Amino acid sequence: MTARQTYTELTIKEDGQKEGHFSFRRLDFDKDVNMLYEWMHQKHIAPFWKLDLPMEDFKEWVRKSVEAEHKDCFIGTYEGKPVCYVIAYRIKEDPIKDYYDHQSGDLGMHLLIGDRSYLNKEDGVRIVRAMILFLFDHYGAKRIVGEPDIRNRIVIPVLKRLGGDVEGRVQLPGKRAALITGEQSKVMKTLQEDGIHTIFHSRLSPVTKGIV
Repeated sequence: MTARQTYTELTIKEDGQKEGHFSFRRLDFDKDVNMLYEWMHQKHIAPFWKLDLPMEDFKEWVRKSVEAEHKDCFIGTYEGKPVCYVIAYRIKEDPIKDYYDHQSGDLGMHLLIGDRSYLNKEDGVRIVRAMILFLFDHYGAKRIVGEPDIRNRIVIPVLKRLGGDVEGRVQLPGKRAALITGEQSKVMKTLQEDGIHTIFHSRLSPVTKGIV
């Protein structure tokens, strides 16, 4: 029997020189809840995620996220340090489905970078790029869809920089959002034009949920 792989590991090379080493694994409630709790109370995250809750309420939210059938939750590392949280979700079970012409192969995405020190121009782009490449590779999605709060002046420019298209603004429950789509072909073309090369060293074993 082949052992299940518990993480995806990849190296992203920029212009054949700068290398970044990333890994992604499934969210582990016992291991990660305290770290996530701290992240959700950071000033650059709390206004958008609105999960700066008391610990017991937050634990309940995390439990429901881990157990949900329509989404998967992951922790990402950069150079061995946990730095980001990303949720992949099934579009047809999310309110966003009513706001655009969704297609087969679409994958919904929520993301955050936990440590504010990584929100500089270089690291922020590298980490978000790694999250997107991981999702395309893990799910075989044709398009990734995000809906960041329109006030988010960090994530929106980064997604555009990586090949995302702003389709418009939508009023979702709880927020006014920018609807951003990233076609797999366009994102990969942008990587090629930027001299970005990706090497996958291992791949997380899939769990069949039919997210895409």
